[in-house]
Amino acid sequence: MVTHVDRERRWLDASVGLAELMLDEPEVTEFLREFCSRTTDLLEVPAVGTMLADESGALRVAAGSDEASELLELLAAERQEGPCVDAYRSGEPQYELDLRESAGRWPEFCSRAMEHGIFKTAVLPLCRRTDRLGTWQVYGREALPGRAELELAQRLADIAVLSLSQSRSLWHLTRSAEGLRTALTSRIAIEQAKGILAAQWGVHPDAAFQPLRAYARSRQRKLKEVALDVIEGRLRLPPR
Repeated sequence: MVTHVDRERRWLDASVGLAELMLDEPEVTEFLREFCSRTTDLLEVPAVGTMLADESGALRVAAGSDEASELLELLAAERQEGPCVDAYRSGEPQYELDLRESAGRWPEFCSRAMEHGIFKTAVLPLCRRTDRLGTWQVYGREALPGRAELELAQRLADIAVLSLSQSRSLWHLTRSAEGLRTALTSRIAIEQAKGILAAQWGVHPDAAFQPLRAYARSRQRKLKEVALDVIEGRLRLPPR
């Protein structure tokens, strides 16, 4: 049975882990992917995604905990529609949205989400003081964590933004289309490397991500650089 102390320790460990990750000077997308992964585990939900706004106010995909969440974020970015886009424009968090009831409002987004077994979502802000930088989304099946739990997770999101606030790459990413294109290129390279390793090892692509990231961390290299080495055949990782 998980006690109150155990629960608090898990959240504290996640906060410290994100702060420690910044010591390795990760790319913004890698850092946000780690935030998504940790929040997914803490909230015990299928997936979490993040989106950042460019200088025009358009939301762009940043990172997700898995391929399904990143696909949904990419779809929302391409069409500039979906619960994350509406919540960002209104500035109001949405603690529970039923996508079955919203199919007429966001038909393509809802259809894709439900194909992946996602029927509920919550959208909360990524902010730096009074500046809205983007949103983060929680994806659920038939249920979502309660508002108190989501507000606790919001504190972790605030810590993530605070940790990134000194990063020049965050400034660049949120203010230029070029920065967002770079982030997308990085994500594509990582996904390609995951696919190559998955094919080599006979596993699902998501199972290839952790060994890829562990290799990069153990050698203090950027995840994108290691991914490119895998893609171009300069690196062949042993099966895990």
